[in-house]
Formats: sequence, C-alpha cells, structure tokens
Amino acid sequence: MLAWLRQGRSALDAVERAVMRLEECPLFNAGVGAVLNRDGAPELDASIMDGATRACGAVAGVSRTKSPVQLARAVMEKSPHVLFIGEGADALGRELGLPQVTPDYFVTEERFRQLKDAHRRGVIALDHDSAFGTVGAVARDKDGHLAAATSTGGLTNKHPGRVGDTAIVGVGTFADDSTAALSCTGTGESFIRAGFGHHIHARMAYSNWDLARACDEALDKVRFYKGRGGCIAIDRAGNIALPYTSKAMFRAWAGEDGRVSVAVGES
Repeated sequence: MLAWLRQGRSALDAVERAVMRLEECPLFNAGVGAVLNRDGAPELDASIMDGATRACGAVAGVSRTKSPVQLARAVMEKSPHVLFIGEGADALGRELGLPQVTPDYFVTEERFRQLKDAHRRGVIALDHDSAFGTVGAVARDKDGHLAAATSTGGLTNKHPGRVGDTAIVGVGTFADDSTAALSCTGTGESFIRAGFGHHIHARMAYSNWDLARACDEALDKVRFYKGRGGCIAIDRAGNIALPYTSKAMFRAWAGEDGRVSVAVGES
C-alpha cells in the first residue's frame, strides 16, 4: 500500500489493494481463513468508501466472489447502488467478470476446528480474544484524499444471514476528506448501535474535536453497548489514531517519512 501511495496512486486504490492482500492470507478473519457460520459456511462482508466524493460500496453474505472488497468497489463504481447481499452480490460479481471460487476456497482447518469448539461450548465467538481478525486499511494520498476499506467473515458460529458493522457504510467503514477515514473491528452489533463511523465524523465536523478524542469517545459508546474492539483512522492532516478496547489489536502504520511501524498490544 505504501509503495502505491509513493507512486502517486489514489488512496482508494491503496486501501483496496491492501485489503485484497489481507483477504488472501489465512491468518485473518477475511477471505481465505474467514470464520464460519453455524452451518459451517463462510459468509463474507466488505465495504469501501472514497473520502473525496463519499462514493461507497458494500457487500454482505458473499461466498463465491474471490475478493469481497473488490466486489464492494465494483458495487460502488459499476452499479447505481451501495449495498448488495448474498446470492445477488455474488451474481453481480459474475456479471462483472470478477474472479469466482467455490465456498470451500475460504475454509481452513483451523476455522473448522474453532467452529466445532464453539458448537461444543454453545457460544457465538469473536475471532481471537486477544486481537480481532477483521481486516481494514485507511489512507491519505498525495492529493489529500482519504479512503477506507474493511473486510470480514464476522463471528464464529453466527446465525446464517447475520450481518455486522463491516458492510454498513458509516459504521464499520467511513471516509470524508473534511474529517477522517476509518475502519473498525470488534463487536459489530455494538458498533452499529453506536453509529461509530459517522459519530466520529460528526464530532470532528460539528464539535471541532481532534481525531484521537473523537475515536476514544466513540469507543466509549461501543463499551456502553456491551461491545469492544478498535479502529484504525487517519484525518485530513495525516494524523493517525489506532485505539482499541480489546486485549490487543494487530495494526501497522506509516507516515510521510515512509517509516513503517507495527504493533499487537500496547505500543
């Protein structure tokens, strides 16, 4: 992603590329290696947003399109709509010529084991108690434009058809050049109730709060609604915030100097 930004590519291109690469890695809860629903099937959600225009696209319950975030961008750019779900979303991917797979492409032995354990314990589980596995990216490009993208498999042992915050633009994914771009991970239902993404934008736009303060308050609201998690965010000036209320959160970031930093727990 950093290399693309240095080459002058747009923030939108950069976040899509970064999330596509993470969807290909079986270590995260997105694309290959995503968690499984109650019936053992992958149901993948993704969204993307352009801060320059507020153009956005999202998909939920995808199981046959290889890259859910690529499909989300196609929804944004090649349809008059914002959100597609399930079979209709995958059908759009086929119509647009996006790479297709069978559902078993996404399934790994580790996720199958986690599902069996969740069945045994009778729980619906967030991915990894120590660091949630949803993936996302935010960026600011050379023109000052912001963008955000997010992709997830949701919750282990979730009821088929459940959709969390990732596919809801303005909650799990948000970007506006006048304020910030952000991507979330955690208890989706609580992030939805908090109106997370737009709440941060509103605090910055109407109360003149800085990014860190707005993110912290939004996470307090998530906590109030019995949830936990975190976000990655960047504002119009390039300031970065990476707050979380979980035990840890995988994250990496780079500034204009090109120095890359990574962290899991407290940094």
